[in-house]
Formats: sequence, structure tokens, C-alpha cells
Amino acid sequence: MKNVTADGGRWYERLPAALNASIVFRFLLSLAIATFLWGWVTQLTDPIITRVYREMDIAVESLEDSMIMVTTLPTTQVRVQGPESEFSHLNRADISVYLDTSTVNGPGEYRLPVLVRAPDTSAVITVEPSHVNVQIDELVAEVMPLEVQNTTPAEDPRMVGEIVPEVTQVTVSGPSSAVNRVERVTLPVTLDNRSSSFTEVFTPYAVDSNGQRVSEVEVLPAQISTMIEIESRGKQVSVIPVITGVPAEGHSMQQRAVFPDTVVVDGPPEVLDSLLFVNTEPVDITGATSSISEVVGLTDLPPGVTVIEPSDGQVEVRVAMDDVSVSEQTLTGLPVLTVNVPDGYTATVEPRTISISVDGSSATLAEMESSDIRVVVDVEGLEPGTHEIEPQITLPRGVTWTSSTPEVIQVEIRRSSDESTPAAQSSPEASLPAAGLRTRTTSRATSWGRPGRCNGGSTFSRHKKTTWRSSVARSFLIFQWDMVLLFNALRAAAFLGGDR
Repeated sequence: MKNVTADGGRWYERLPAALNASIVFRFLLSLAIATFLWGWVTQLTDPIITRVYREMDIAVESLEDSMIMVTTLPTTQVRVQGPESEFSHLNRADISVYLDTSTVNGPGEYRLPVLVRAPDTSAVITVEPSHVNVQIDELVAEVMPLEVQNTTPAEDPRMVGEIVPEVTQVTVSGPSSAVNRVERVTLPVTLDNRSSSFTEVFTPYAVDSNGQRVSEVEVLPAQISTMIEIESRGKQVSVIPVITGVPAEGHSMQQRAVFPDTVVVDGPPEVLDSLLFVNTEPVDITGATSSISEVVGLTDLPPGVTVIEPSDGQVEVRVAMDDVSVSEQTLTGLPVLTVNVPDGYTATVEPRTISISVDGSSATLAEMESSDIRVVVDVEGLEPGTHEIEPQITLPRGVTWTSSTPEVIQVEIRRSSDESTPAAQSSPEASLPAAGLRTRTTSRATSWGRPGRCNGGSTFSRHKKTTWRSSVARSFLIFQWDMVLLFNALRAAAFLGGDR
């Protein structure tokens, strides 16, 4: 079949005649608009974004085992630009940066490209820097002798004997340029606080001719077990602090101490055998009102004897001072407690609170609390009735009782069935004042002397204990009272019977 028209010509030969400039313009314009709309819609639905990954390390791959890179590689910055949809499956962990070492064929300087490895993506990936200059060196190893270095100070009183490491040679490996700089391998040993022979693990290191460490090389073994023999020298003696002077009035020296309390001295053996202690230089406490701390030297050492520890020959002397001036204080509103109240009886005190005056050092009175003071009335052995008793006053150590207001407490003892109103009563199990505390007690009912001043740690009682006699008398009175009640009951019964 032939592509001809009715007039005998081919149809595409007549096409240019049908196309004029206007049609071509409209076609190109439509194509441009379509392309623009496609790009605009694509940008709206899947926009182009850029992500930057900073501080990416460069890996070295495919370098021969006999070669080593001595250059410190910089970090890189990777920039990824592409449609947002490409980043849905791309993150920092998926990207790696490496150095292309395919052109390395021996030691020397090279400018190598930096490449990026990432999952397949249409995004554009760039890295900065794109190339780095590196130094490639030959990896070598050399066996070198081990030198032991004793780092103990010369003034240390301990004498170091034999030092025996488990190996005498080590292997130094690394770049040939660095290994060639190594002058020796040192094993530093320290004694720390050891006073006898011991075995410890130490770390060797390589140094150059200037004594500087060569950090580019590796020393094997990295840890070396070493036996160190220690021999002590000198003698350890006690230190006696010397104190002179008198503190200010109202103050006293409570304690003195020296730090350290022993020193190590050295000298002729015959002198050290008889030396037991050394004295400090005098510390003057004249007029002191507070604790003193002073660094002083040692004095009066025998001829030929020197202090080797501490190295400066000085110690610290501390003197603790205390304020012992006496102050007086009045305490009010102290409750009065009763103890040893018999079963079936109650005891009422009047007044229920008293005031007392005490004296002691200012520091002791300042630390005293209300719970440290007890005012107690002991009614053991007293018959029912009213009594006047001087209370027992318990105070902490260092505090002295001087007076009380009132001086006596009125105590009324009743049978429980006779009282009409509740009265203050203490438990029979109420404890007496603790041993060693200062107390004072008297009783007007059985007084046998004038009250004296109470000093710390003693208890004074001014009434006699007649427990047995009082108990018999009380039982007899109760029996008489019961018989009277029984007699009256019988008379009442007889009277009622006669009326019937």
C-alpha cells in the first residue's frame, strides 16, 4: 500500500505546508507549560532537600600488611541532595567514607581520593575534602633490650635492692621512621606505699635520644610483671610535741597531737639503738583562746642523726583548747515527777513545776537540753498524809546545782479509794537518776541536817528509809479500819432485825 494522496503526492510531503509558525509556537509553548507543571507538581509532592553529615571518619581499605599510614586523617563532611523520598531509607549509618589506596605501591607521599559508599539512590552525594595528602611508611618490628628505671626519690628511706622483670627484651613495632627514632625501651617501677618486697605489673614505653616518648610505636609485651626487693634503712621513732605557755584565763588545753606521730631517722647504729623518741620545737600557747595548729621542726637530735622521712623534717602540732569559764543559768518551769508510789495510793505534788539555778562552763550550758534535767520526788516509805520533801535534781556532767525555787515540794499521799479528784502519780517503774549524774534530795519529814551544795555524780537523801516499819504500821491501821466497818455493819443488821 502506498502512502499517497488523491492528487498523487505523499501526505508527509504536504505536512510542512500545513504547519505555519503560529502552530509551532503553540506546540512549543504547550510543551514548556506541561514540563513546568510536571516539575512544580513533583516539587510539591516530593521536594528536593539537602542533608549534611558532618564529622565523618575516613576508613583506610586495601592497604598492604607491610604498609602503614602515618598521617592522621581529617574528618569529612558528606552532602546529600535529592528528592525527599530518597531519604526515607537513607541515614548516617548507611553512609561510609573511605580512602582509595589502589594507587599506593610503596612508602612515600600520596594524594588519594576520598570516596563515599552509600545505598543506590538518585540523590547527588559529594564529600569534602575530596582528596587528602598522606604519608605511607613501611611497617617494621625490632627487638630491643628492656631498661628498668627506679622512680623512687633519693630521699625515700626505703632501699631498693634487686629488680627482676619477667622479660629482658621487648618487640617494638610501627612505622620504620618511628622505630628508627627509638633509642631505648624503659620500664618505670614505683614503690608506692610498699614497705616489703613485692611483685607488680608495670607498663614499658619507648623513648628517643632526648628522652621523649615515641607514641607511634607499639611495645610488646604491653605489661611486664616485675619483682622488687625492698630493704628499709633508718629507724622509726615517736614524736613528742613540746608545749609552752599558759592559755588565757577561763581556757585550758584539752588535747595535743602531732602529725605524723612518728618519723624515720638515720644515723650511727649505736645511737639509733638507744633513740626512742624525738621532740618538736616548742609551740607557745600563751594567751590562747582557741585551738592552735602549727608546723614546726624537730629539735635536740643526737649528733649524727638526721630525719629522712618526712623529707623536710617538719611535723604539724595541734593543740585543742576549751572554754572552762563558769557561767550561771536559771531554768524555769521544770516538771516535778514522783517515784516509788505504793500500789493503791496516789501522790499529789504542789507546786507541779519548779525553777533551779545551775552553773557550769559556757559551752556545756549551751549544749544542755531540757531532756538532760530531771526533778524527782521519791515517796518510798512515806505514810499517807502530807509531806515536805526536797527533790532530787539530776543534771548532766559538768553542770552543778546551786539552788531551787521552792526548796521543798509538798507531797500528799492518799489511798486511791479516798481521793475524789485525779492526782498526779508516776509509774512505780519510774527509773531513778542515771548513775554518774549529779542529784540532790532531802525530806523535811525526816530531816537530819541542813542541805549542802550538790557536786557532780553524787546523790544526797535527807529522810531515813523505814520501809519495813511503815509497812507494818500501815497494815495495822488498815486492819483496825476494816474491823470498825465490820462492827458497824453487824450493829446495823441487828437493828434492822429488831424492827421486824
